[in-house]
Amino acid sequence: MSVMAVIVLEAGGAKILNIYPDLPVLVLVTGIRLLEIASLLLIVIRFENGLSAVGLAGSQLPGGFIRGVRWSLVFGVVAFACFLLFMAVGLDPFHLLHVPLPGTFGARVLFFITGGLIGPVGEELFFRGILYGFLRQWGMLPALIITTLFFALMHPLGASIPIPQVIGSIVFTLAYEQKGELAAPVTIHCLGNLSLFILSLL
Repeated sequence: MSVMAVIVLEAGGAKILNIYPDLPVLVLVTGIRLLEIASLLLIVIRFENGLSAVGLAGSQLPGGFIRGVRWSLVFGVVAFACFLLFMAVGLDPFHLLHVPLPGTFGARVLFFITGGLIGPVGEELFFRGILYGFLRQWGMLPALIITTLFFALMHPLGASIPIPQVIGSIVFTLAYEQKGELAAPVTIHCLGNLSLFILSLL
């Protein structure tokens, strides 16, 4: 049901864009992501006996958030070390991490809100809470590989492999696996996206 809900909403968004080509894409994407979050939450509440099934019960939020901040700090230190290593061997890490930003101030604000907050919540709810949670019955490694593959396919970078998304997906999944608290990968994902956007802005 969750997969169908996402497919229907994404296809509906594409259809709306075909009918109204002048509609700002970012506004449409924001609306679709909010509808996806609402739909997924309703499905989980109705068919999985509450938000604890995906690690979003009220009691799971504070610990997950704190764990997410800790993971983000470690991930940030490792990323910075890799950044310095790339620079030392003559590679441009900014090219790998650059995110194209909208041109106007208002569009950039909406981009930061959608891509830095709303998008990560929806993606983690679907990829970690629902998809990984379902696939986990066949073992952690198969669930990790399949989830990461789908996550990377949803973030194409032309002909190249979306390395930041592959690494991010692995980190998000391991953080979720640790305690089953969805707030941990949501926090890491939000902070990671916002960091990439700020680097691109600078």
